[in-house]
Amino acid sequence: MEKLLPDKIRKQVQEVLDTLQQPVEIVVFKSSLVAVANQGEVGLQDETLALLREVAELSDKVEIKERSLLTDPEAQELGLSYAPTLLFREQGSKRSNIRFLGLPSGYEFSTLLETLLMLSNGHSDLGERSKGELEKLQTPVKMQAFVTPTCPYCPKAVLASFKLAYHSPQVIAEGIEANEFPHLSRQFRISGVPDTIITGERQERVLGGQPDRAFVEAVLKAGAVATMGLH
Repeated sequence: MEKLLPDKIRKQVQEVLDTLQQPVEIVVFKSSLVAVANQGEVGLQDETLALLREVAELSDKVEIKERSLLTDPEAQELGLSYAPTLLFREQGSKRSNIRFLGLPSGYEFSTLLETLLMLSNGHSDLGERSKGELEKLQTPVKMQAFVTPTCPYCPKAVLASFKLAYHSPQVIAEGIEANEFPHLSRQFRISGVPDTIITGERQERVLGGQPDRAFVEAVLKAGAVATMGLH
């Protein structure tokens, strides 16, 4: 099978992955069905697995695990209904709140690498003020960042969501390839990307690749956390 990553790109990816400090894993939930029950959809599973395997070949600190969306207990517990759903986490951890639905290609390939770096090296560039404010969240908030691989502004939205989830167990962050899951995109009336839907006690929306602060404040509002004096 022909490689997806050209040699020049493989070399660049290798250099990035060489800086990983701790092992990480990507759990890929897949389905054998054309469509999943409860209005779920099935996207580019084979292409996604092929790409991730090529990445994992370049580092002994990256492990890919394949599981069934329909029968795996963790998928059932999390209520996952879209394949492929990628779960990013530190190897051996129970983290389940950093996810990507679909093929992380194009500009979203950088999102894949940045996420591995964050989890492996144990830090993000989210400000201390924002980290402290996220501790006020008492109720779960879900961030769904709709993106496409040809959008240069989209990784900023996904990575902002992932940073918030990394620092708060109350935040569930999903990057969603909008073209791969058209029914889900229509459900939220996505007309342009990036478009991030934030659902908690109330629903907020962040359009575009905004600074991290915009996402933090929207999450706090969605979680019904008093935001007086945040600006």
